[in-house]
Amino acid sequence: MKALNLLVHDLRAPLSVAQGYLRMLQQNRLDAEPDRQRAITQSMDALGRISRFCDDAVAFVTETDPSEGPVSTLQAATLVEQVSAACVERGASLTFSVASESMSGMVRAVHLDRVVQSVAVILVAARRSTRNETVRVSVLEEGKEARFLLGCDEDRAALASRCAEVFDPWHGGHGIALPLACRIVTDAGGRIWTCANARGAVGIALPEEASPA
Repeated sequence: MKALNLLVHDLRAPLSVAQGYLRMLQQNRLDAEPDRQRAITQSMDALGRISRFCDDAVAFVTETDPSEGPVSTLQAATLVEQVSAACVERGASLTFSVASESMSGMVRAVHLDRVVQSVAVILVAARRSTRNETVRVSVLEEGKEARFLLGCDEDRAALASRCAEVFDPWHGGHGIALPLACRIVTDAGGRIWTCANARGAVGIALPEEASPA
């Protein structure tokens, strides 16, 4: 029911945008060619958002066995590079601060490419939930985990040291993509948390294996 309610909520805005522009075109209310082209472009963008929302909804409700599929392994340092690139693809160039010069652990998971994309989805969603300009991502290896901690200096310290608070992906206007990303991360053995009274702060941890000798 949460997924359905969220999908309906997310569809309303782009539907309204597309209908509004198409109505103006139908009624010949846009005389200038640049205005007509802008209306067409905005309508297509809105319809594209609707299509992506529907794809996310289908992926969310489709039951898949998280143990089935191709298994890949990445060195943690390479994983960080791929997550950073995936964030840029989503329009968020985050600053990643790696705690150690050489991250030697290995991250292994089914459909690891999806895990990488999901970590990026969570980080970008959290970044867009805060207006704090000093937000960055600290990356460290601890407790046989590769950890991503996003927030201001104070929030990252809290994420690293205090008891974890439940991270709720259903709030904040990020659509079904965020709950789906959280499910993919947890299916891969990862965990996601936040800290009290910290808007936009999030911690993500993925299990590591020792690097082969």
